Amino acid sequence: MNSRETLRHRNVGSGGELREPLLRQDSDADELDHGHEIEPGHCSPLGPLKKCAEFLIHLARTLGLLRHPAVVQHELVLSEIQRDRLEALWAGVAVMYDGQDARHAAALRRLWELALPGRTLPESMVTPEWKDMGWQGTNPATDFRSAGLISLQHLLYLGERHPRTFQRLLNKEEGTRSEWEYPFAVGGVNISFMLTEMLQLRKQPEVPQRAPFRGFAKLLAVDDCALEELFVATFELLDYHWLDQRASYMEFPHVMSATKKAVEEALSSQLLSAQENWWRISGANAIDDMPT
Repeated sequence: MNSRETLRHRNVGSGGELREPLLRQDSDADELDHGHEIEPGHCSPLGPLKKCAEFLIHLARTLGLLRHPAVVQHELVLSEIQRDRLEALWAGVAVMYDGQDARHAAALRRLWELALPGRTLPESMVTPEWKDMGWQGTNPATDFRSAGLISLQHLLYLGERHPRTFQRLLNKEEGTRSEWEYPFAVGGVNISFMLTEMLQLRKQPEVPQRAPFRGFAKLLAVDDCALEELFVATFELLDYHWLDQRASYMEFPHVMSATKKAVEEALSSQLLSAQENWWRISGANAIDDMPT
Protein backbone atom coordinates (compact mmCIF):
# COMPACT_ATOMS: atom_id res chain seq x y z
CA MET A 1 0.00 0.00 0.00
CA ASN A 2 1.45 3.37 -1.00
CA SER A 3 1.46 6.48 1.17
CA ARG A 4 -1.61 7.93 -0.54
CA GLU A 5 -3.69 4.81 0.10
CA THR A 6 -2.47 4.53 3.69
CA LEU A 7 -3.31 8.09 4.68
CA ARG A 8 -6.29 8.91 2.53
CA HIS A 9 -9.54 9.90 4.19
CA ARG A 10 -8.36 9.34 7.78
CA ASN A 11 -10.14 11.91 9.92
CA VAL A 12 -8.00 12.87 12.89
CA GLY A 13 -9.36 15.32 15.41
CA SER A 14 -6.05 16.96 16.25
CA GLY A 15 -7.53 20.44 16.62
CA GLY A 16 -6.49 23.67 15.01
CA GLU A 17 -8.12 25.66 12.27
CA LEU A 18 -6.72 25.95 8.78
CA ARG A 19 -4.71 29.11 8.41
CA GLU A 20 -3.63 31.37 5.60
CA PRO A 21 -0.87 30.18 3.24
CA LEU A 22 2.59 30.17 4.81
CA LEU A 23 3.99 32.67 2.35
CA ARG A 24 1.02 35.03 2.25
CA GLN A 25 -0.31 36.03 -1.15
CA ASP A 26 -1.59 39.45 -2.13
CA SER A 27 -5.11 39.96 -0.81
CA ASP A 28 -6.38 41.06 -4.20
CA ALA A 29 -4.85 38.16 -6.10
CA ASP A 30 -7.15 36.55 -8.62
CA GLU A 31 -8.35 33.00 -7.94
CA LEU A 32 -6.80 30.38 -10.23
CA ASP A 33 -6.33 26.75 -11.16
CA HIS A 34 -4.45 24.46 -13.74
CA GLY A 35 -3.83 20.87 -14.76
CA HIS A 36 -1.08 18.77 -16.43
CA GLU A 37 0.16 15.24 -16.68
CA ILE A 38 3.54 13.57 -16.51
CA GLU A 39 4.09 9.87 -16.72
CA PRO A 40 5.02 8.48 -13.30
CA GLY A 41 8.70 8.89 -12.64
CA HIS A 42 9.36 10.71 -15.89
CA CYS A 43 10.48 14.25 -16.42
CA SER A 44 10.45 15.43 -20.00
CA PRO A 45 13.51 17.36 -21.17
CA LEU A 46 11.18 19.74 -22.97
CA GLY A 47 10.46 21.67 -19.77
CA PRO A 48 7.37 22.30 -17.63
CA LEU A 49 5.68 24.71 -20.03
CA LYS A 50 5.36 22.16 -22.79
CA LYS A 51 4.47 19.38 -20.38
CA CYS A 52 1.63 21.42 -18.90
CA ALA A 53 0.30 22.21 -22.35
CA GLU A 54 0.64 18.62 -23.56
CA PHE A 55 -1.19 17.35 -20.50
CA LEU A 56 -4.15 19.64 -21.01
CA ILE A 57 -4.33 18.93 -24.74
CA HIS A 58 -4.22 15.21 -24.02
CA LEU A 59 -7.12 15.57 -21.60
CA ALA A 60 -9.07 17.63 -24.11
CA ARG A 61 -8.68 14.96 -26.77
CA THR A 62 -9.53 12.18 -24.32
CA LEU A 63 -12.61 13.86 -22.95
CA GLY A 64 -13.81 15.42 -26.20
CA LEU A 65 -14.11 18.85 -24.60
CA LEU A 66 -16.14 21.53 -26.34
CA ARG A 67 -14.34 23.92 -28.64
CA HIS A 68 -16.76 26.74 -27.98
CA PRO A 69 -17.64 28.34 -24.65
CA ALA A 70 -21.07 27.61 -23.28
CA VAL A 71 -23.37 30.60 -23.15
CA VAL A 72 -25.49 29.30 -20.27
CA GLN A 73 -24.04 27.58 -17.20
CA HIS A 74 -26.52 24.98 -16.00
CA GLU A 75 -26.25 23.35 -12.60
CA LEU A 76 -23.39 20.89 -12.56
CA VAL A 77 -24.60 17.33 -12.04
CA LEU A 78 -21.92 14.77 -11.26
CA SER A 79 -21.79 11.16 -12.31
CA GLU A 80 -21.60 8.50 -9.61
CA ILE A 81 -17.83 8.14 -9.99
CA GLN A 82 -17.30 11.89 -9.93
CA ARG A 83 -19.43 12.17 -6.79
CA ASP A 84 -17.55 9.34 -5.08
CA ARG A 85 -14.19 10.93 -5.86
CA LEU A 86 -15.38 14.36 -4.75
CA GLU A 87 -16.60 12.95 -1.45
CA ALA A 88 -13.23 11.28 -0.97
CA LEU A 89 -11.56 14.65 -1.51
CA TRP A 90 -13.93 16.31 0.95
CA ALA A 91 -12.91 13.74 3.55
CA GLY A 92 -9.23 14.16 2.73
CA VAL A 93 -9.04 17.94 2.99
CA ALA A 94 -10.73 17.85 6.41
CA VAL A 95 -7.89 15.87 7.99
CA MET A 96 -5.33 17.85 9.95
CA TYR A 97 -1.77 16.60 10.38
CA ASP A 98 -1.35 14.90 13.75
CA GLY A 99 2.22 14.17 14.80
CA GLN A 100 0.92 11.70 17.40
CA ASP A 101 -0.67 9.56 14.69
CA ALA A 102 1.79 6.82 13.74
CA ARG A 103 0.68 6.83 10.11
CA HIS A 104 1.07 10.57 9.78
CA ALA A 105 4.52 10.43 11.36
CA ALA A 106 5.53 7.54 9.07
CA ALA A 107 4.47 9.57 6.04
CA LEU A 108 6.59 12.49 7.17
CA ARG A 109 9.56 10.14 7.64
CA ARG A 110 9.00 8.85 4.13
CA LEU A 111 9.13 12.40 2.80
CA TRP A 112 12.45 12.87 4.62
CA GLU A 113 13.80 9.73 2.93
CA LEU A 114 12.75 10.98 -0.50
CA ALA A 115 14.19 14.46 -0.08
CA LEU A 116 17.21 13.84 2.14
CA PRO A 117 18.37 10.27 1.44
CA GLY A 118 21.26 9.03 3.52
CA ARG A 119 20.59 11.43 6.39
CA THR A 120 19.41 10.24 9.79
CA LEU A 121 16.17 11.70 11.12
CA PRO A 122 16.11 11.92 14.94
CA GLU A 123 13.45 9.92 16.74
CA SER A 124 11.88 13.20 17.86
CA MET A 125 11.71 14.26 14.19
CA VAL A 126 12.86 17.71 15.28
CA THR A 127 15.97 18.95 13.50
CA PRO A 128 17.14 22.10 11.70
CA GLU A 129 17.89 19.93 8.66
CA TRP A 130 14.21 20.16 7.71
CA LYS A 131 15.04 23.66 6.51
CA ASP A 132 17.18 22.10 3.75
CA MET A 133 13.91 20.80 2.28
CA GLY A 134 12.27 24.20 2.52
CA TRP A 135 10.38 24.05 5.82
CA GLN A 136 10.22 27.13 7.99
CA GLY A 137 11.37 25.58 11.24
CA THR A 138 12.76 22.47 12.87
CA ASN A 139 9.43 20.60 12.83
CA PRO A 140 7.24 20.58 9.68
CA ALA A 141 4.17 19.75 11.75
CA THR A 142 3.64 23.45 12.39
CA ASP A 143 3.72 24.24 8.66
CA PHE A 144 0.96 21.76 7.83
CA ARG A 145 -1.58 23.86 9.71
CA SER A 146 -2.23 25.95 6.60
CA ALA A 147 -3.39 23.10 4.37
CA GLY A 148 -3.66 19.98 6.53
CA LEU A 149 -2.52 16.43 5.90
CA ILE A 150 -3.35 16.63 2.21
CA SER A 151 -0.35 18.90 1.60
CA LEU A 152 1.95 16.17 2.93
CA GLN A 153 0.16 13.62 0.75
CA HIS A 154 0.69 15.83 -2.29
CA LEU A 155 4.42 16.15 -1.65
CA LEU A 156 4.65 12.39 -1.17
CA TYR A 157 2.77 11.79 -4.42
CA LEU A 158 5.20 14.08 -6.23
CA GLY A 159 8.18 12.27 -4.72
CA GLU A 160 6.92 8.74 -5.27
CA ARG A 161 5.17 9.05 -8.61
CA HIS A 162 7.30 11.77 -10.20
CA PRO A 163 10.73 11.33 -8.57
CA ARG A 164 12.71 13.14 -11.27
CA THR A 165 10.41 16.13 -11.14
CA PHE A 166 10.54 16.05 -7.33
CA GLN A 167 14.33 16.20 -7.31
CA ARG A 168 14.46 18.86 -10.02
CA LEU A 169 12.09 21.15 -8.16
CA LEU A 170 13.63 20.43 -4.75
CA ASN A 171 17.17 21.07 -5.92
CA LYS A 172 16.26 23.92 -8.31
CA GLU A 173 18.07 22.23 -11.17
CA GLU A 174 16.66 24.20 -14.11
CA GLY A 175 17.35 27.75 -15.22
CA THR A 176 19.22 30.64 -13.66
CA ARG A 177 18.20 30.64 -10.03
CA SER A 178 17.85 33.51 -7.58
CA GLU A 179 20.20 33.98 -4.66
CA TRP A 180 17.08 33.84 -2.47
CA GLU A 181 14.98 30.96 -3.80
CA TYR A 182 11.44 30.06 -2.78
CA PRO A 183 11.39 27.18 -0.25
CA PHE A 184 10.38 23.91 -1.92
CA ALA A 185 8.29 22.40 0.88
CA VAL A 186 6.49 25.60 1.84
CA GLY A 187 5.83 26.25 -1.84
CA GLY A 188 4.13 22.87 -2.06
CA VAL A 189 1.97 23.56 0.98
CA ASN A 190 0.91 26.88 -0.53
CA ILE A 191 -0.07 25.15 -3.77
CA SER A 192 -2.16 22.57 -1.92
CA PHE A 193 -3.95 25.32 -0.02
CA MET A 194 -4.53 27.36 -3.17
CA LEU A 195 -5.96 24.44 -5.16
CA THR A 196 -8.36 23.29 -2.44
CA GLU A 197 -9.59 26.85 -1.96
CA MET A 198 -9.95 27.53 -5.69
CA LEU A 199 -11.85 24.30 -6.24
CA GLN A 200 -13.99 25.01 -3.14
CA LEU A 201 -13.19 21.58 -1.71
CA ARG A 202 -13.65 22.84 1.85
CA LYS A 203 -17.32 23.70 1.36
CA GLN A 204 -18.95 20.29 1.41
CA PRO A 205 -21.58 18.99 1.01
CA GLU A 206 -22.53 21.35 -1.82
CA VAL A 207 -21.12 20.56 -5.25
CA PRO A 208 -19.06 23.59 -6.34
CA GLN A 209 -20.48 25.41 -9.34
CA ARG A 210 -17.66 27.79 -10.28
CA ALA A 211 -16.00 27.38 -13.67
CA PRO A 212 -12.64 26.04 -12.37
CA PHE A 213 -14.36 23.17 -10.57
CA ARG A 214 -16.42 22.39 -13.67
CA GLY A 215 -13.18 21.86 -15.53
CA PHE A 216 -11.73 19.87 -12.66
CA ALA A 217 -14.84 17.66 -12.57
CA LYS A 218 -13.91 16.45 -16.06
CA LEU A 219 -10.56 15.34 -14.69
CA LEU A 220 -12.27 13.58 -11.79
CA ALA A 221 -14.24 11.55 -14.30
CA VAL A 222 -11.11 10.00 -15.78
CA ASP A 223 -8.51 9.99 -13.00
CA ASP A 224 -8.75 9.08 -9.33
CA CYS A 225 -5.53 11.06 -8.81
CA ALA A 226 -6.83 14.19 -10.53
CA LEU A 227 -6.02 16.54 -7.65
CA GLU A 228 -2.57 15.06 -7.14
CA GLU A 229 -1.72 15.41 -10.83
CA LEU A 230 -3.07 18.94 -10.77
CA PHE A 231 -0.75 19.63 -7.84
CA VAL A 232 2.24 18.35 -9.81
CA ALA A 233 1.30 20.42 -12.85
CA THR A 234 0.79 23.54 -10.77
CA PHE A 235 4.11 23.10 -8.98
CA GLU A 236 5.90 22.88 -12.33
CA LEU A 237 4.06 25.91 -13.62
CA LEU A 238 4.99 27.81 -10.46
CA ASP A 239 8.66 27.07 -11.11
CA TYR A 240 8.26 28.13 -14.74
CA HIS A 241 6.77 31.49 -13.72
CA TRP A 242 9.46 31.90 -11.06
CA LEU A 243 12.18 31.56 -13.68
CA ASP A 244 10.30 33.57 -16.29
CA GLN A 245 9.87 36.50 -13.88
CA ARG A 246 13.42 36.12 -12.55
CA ALA A 247 11.83 36.32 -9.15
CA SER A 248 13.38 36.39 -5.70
CA TYR A 249 11.97 35.35 -2.33
CA MET A 250 9.98 38.51 -1.64
CA GLU A 251 8.24 38.17 -5.01
CA PHE A 252 6.85 34.74 -4.25
CA PRO A 253 3.28 36.06 -3.74
CA HIS A 254 3.31 37.60 -7.24
CA VAL A 255 4.54 34.34 -8.76
CA MET A 256 1.81 32.42 -6.93
CA SER A 257 -0.75 34.88 -8.25
CA ALA A 258 0.42 34.41 -11.84
CA THR A 259 0.40 30.65 -11.43
CA LYS A 260 -3.05 30.66 -9.90
CA LYS A 261 -4.42 32.75 -12.73
CA ALA A 262 -3.01 30.43 -15.39
CA VAL A 263 -4.43 27.37 -13.66
CA GLU A 264 -7.87 28.90 -13.20
CA GLU A 265 -8.05 30.02 -16.81
CA ALA A 266 -7.02 26.59 -18.06
CA LEU A 267 -9.64 24.78 -15.99
CA SER A 268 -12.34 27.34 -16.76
CA SER A 269 -11.77 27.42 -20.50
CA GLN A 270 -13.94 25.50 -22.94
CA LEU A 271 -11.28 25.87 -25.62
CA LEU A 272 -8.94 23.29 -24.17
CA SER A 273 -8.17 21.65 -27.51
CA ALA A 274 -6.93 24.84 -29.19
CA GLN A 275 -3.14 25.12 -29.24
CA GLU A 276 -3.41 28.88 -29.51
CA ASN A 277 -5.19 28.87 -26.18
CA TRP A 278 -2.36 26.95 -24.51
CA TRP A 279 0.04 29.51 -25.89
CA ARG A 280 -2.00 32.32 -24.35
CA ILE A 281 -2.64 30.60 -21.01
CA SER A 282 0.97 29.55 -20.49
CA GLY A 283 2.33 32.97 -21.32
CA ALA A 284 4.65 31.55 -23.96
CA ASN A 285 6.23 34.17 -26.19
CA ALA A 286 7.72 31.96 -28.86
CA ILE A 287 6.17 29.51 -31.30
CA ASP A 288 8.70 26.89 -30.16
CA ASP A 289 6.97 26.83 -26.78
CA MET A 290 3.76 25.54 -28.30
CA PRO A 291 3.12 21.78 -28.23
CA THR A 292 3.34 19.94 -31.51
